[in-house]
Amino acid sequence: MSVLAEESPVNTPVPVPSGGEMSAAVESSGLGAVHGERPPVWRSGMGEEVLSGLYRDVFVAAVAASGPVNGAELTRAVGRDAEIKNEVEKIRHRAYVLEKRGWLVREKNGRFMPEPGAVGRGASPASAERLRPGAGTA
Repeated sequence: MSVLAEESPVNTPVPVPSGGEMSAAVESSGLGAVHGERPPVWRSGMGEEVLSGLYRDVFVAAVAASGPVNGAELTRAVGRDAEIKNEVEKIRHRAYVLEKRGWLVREKNGRFMPEPGAVGRGASPASAERLRPGAGTA
């Protein structure tokens, strides 16, 4: 056993990049926003391009909706099965995060709509059409 412990890579120190080095590595690789990365707090001039993954899809779906939408409607709009409670909760969670960061507004009845300021540069018409609630359903 002692021989294995000496050869084990577990005890070998590994250099870990600092936050600045990591973000520089991501930017230089051209990856942009990392999938699943929390969205930034909305500020004037920001558009949907700074959002990633499902956060972007949820925001675009809310922008494309004809009015406030609930979690199940957002789930269908992003192409997930709204009959599966866990899927609805995943999408609703992202909508809550977008609300906390100033991208969406939640009404007292729990429905979401885009923050009016965030829509100014918000979703592009092409992506909004692709994720329109009810699109592709009979």
